[in-house]
Amino acid sequence: MFKLKSKKEHITDSENYVPKAFKKTKDKEKNKLKDKRNIFKNTKLKKVALIVLSLFILIIAVYVAISSYKWTNIAKQMLLNENSIIQDEEGNILAKLGSEKKNINISIEQIPTNLKNAYIAIEDERFYSHCGIDIKRTGGAILSYITHFGSSSYGGSTITQQLVKNLTGNSDDKISRKIQEWWYAWLLEISLSKEQILQGYLNIIYVGPNIYGVEARCKILF
Repeated sequence: MFKLKSKKEHITDSENYVPKAFKKTKDKEKNKLKDKRNIFKNTKLKKVALIVLSLFILIIAVYVAISSYKWTNIAKQMLLNENSIIQDEEGNILAKLGSEKKNINISIEQIPTNLKNAYIAIEDERFYSHCGIDIKRTGGAILSYITHFGSSSYGGSTITQQLVKNLTGNSDDKISRKIQEWWYAWLLEISLSKEQILQGYLNIIYVGPNIYGVEARCKILF
């Protein structure tokens, strides 16, 4: 049997009834609000990520700038090629570090032109045209290293790179050391003249047992 609804029940049903068109409009508004919240959330996350990335880049840049400045200053001091002195409180010299090495500093003007040209021709023919790294020579060295499976003796170092190696005393075969050498060589090139680099190189290169610099070698030979 069918149960007839009372008048009160009919009124309640009519009050609870919501048209479909109204429901769709309401759902769309909810979805739009939800999308706006998601967009706002994603935008906020992107801003935070951008700030973090910017801070990270800034910290790296500051670190590189400070380390580059320190290296340049240290290199300039080392190029003076002077013995370190230990003194007491009254200024008396107690010891000279490195005095066992035979070395004589001379200016670039005192070095014969033929000698300078000979070193450049043999060691680094594009010395006056590169910025510390000879791209052509470095590329050839890398190719030779690969084709000979790491046993190549092909040299790609410029005079500036050799100067860096002499200053740091680091001659490892690691790739990281080579990259650092390129970086240091470039820093020397932008802070010193070619003549200063060549002068430093010819004053500190190893030329014999415990002998450093072309002038010291000449004094012994002649």
